[in-house]
Amino acid sequence: MTDVSTTANNIRVTLVPPVKRARIWEIDFLRGACIILMILDHLTMLLGMYFGPAWFGADMAGSGGAAFCRWCDWFHTSPERAVAHAVVIFIFFSISGISSSFSRSNVRRGVILAAVAMLYTGVTYAADSLFGMNIRVTFGVLHCFAACILIWALVDILCRRNAIAKAVVSAAVIVTAACLYYLYTPPADTPLFFAPLFGEGASGEATFFDPSKFSPGDFFPVIPYIAFFFAGTLLAPVLYPRRYSLLPFLNGKWNKPVCFIGKYSIFFYLLHVVVLAAVLMLISYLFITPGDWVLI
Repeated sequence: MTDVSTTANNIRVTLVPPVKRARIWEIDFLRGACIILMILDHLTMLLGMYFGPAWFGADMAGSGGAAFCRWCDWFHTSPERAVAHAVVIFIFFSISGISSSFSRSNVRRGVILAAVAMLYTGVTYAADSLFGMNIRVTFGVLHCFAACILIWALVDILCRRNAIAKAVVSAAVIVTAACLYYLYTPPADTPLFFAPLFGEGASGEATFFDPSKFSPGDFFPVIPYIAFFFAGTLLAPVLYPRRYSLLPFLNGKWNKPVCFIGKYSIFFYLLHVVVLAAVLMLISYLFITPGDWVLI
C-alpha cells in the first residue's frame, strides 16, 4: 500500500495493489478428474490390447490377473465405455471453453498449445517410425484444443468483448457444428487437408479418408468437438458472472491432489502414456515375461 499526499489541498490518496483473483477450484477439480479417468482408460487399453495377451496368451485364460485383463479388453470396446467417454470429453472441452472465456491471452495460449501439439505429433511420428507402434497423432486433442482456443480468440477480438455478441456467436457455432455433424457428409473427393475439420460424421464413418491411417494414435476433429468447447464459452457468463467459485464452502485440502492434476493437466496428458507403458514394460521384462518388453 502506498500513500500519495498533496500538501496544498491536504488530500491523501491511498493506492492499493490489486488483489490476485483466486482460481476457481471446481474447474481445476473437474479437469483433474477427467485427466484421471483418461489415464485409467488408457491403462485398460494397454492391459487389454497389449500386455494381457503377452502375459497370459491370446485367450487370456487362467488367473485372476488374466480375468482382469479380459475385463479391460471388454471395457475398452463396451457401450458403457462409449457413453462414459462422450460425457468425459464433453466436460473436458466445455471446461476449457469456460477457462478460455476468463483469459485475456487466448492468442498466446492457443499459439503455445499449437506449438506443443506439433511437437507431440513429431514425437509420435518418430516413435511410430522407430518401433512400428502405430501411435502417430496427426490431429489429436491438443490440436483440437488449440484450434478452438484460437477461434475463440478471434471471436473475442471481433466482438470487442461484447457479452451478448459473444453469446450469439457461441450459440451459432454450436448449432452449425451440430448441423454439419449430423446432416452433412463430405464427398469422397474432398481434399485430405479437410480431415481435421470434418473428421467422422454421426454415422462414425469418414467418406474421404481413413481415420485409422490418418491419425491412429489420437483423432479429435474440430467438428463436433468445437460445439463442446463453445458450450463452455456460452455457459461461462451464466455460471461465473463474477468469476468466483460457485462452491467456496466445499473447497479444502481434500481436493488439492485432483486440483493439482487439473492445474497442470497438459503435463499429465503429455507424459501419462509414456509413464504407464514404461512401468508395464518394466514389470513385464523383470517379472512376467523375463527379457521381453512386450512393446519393443
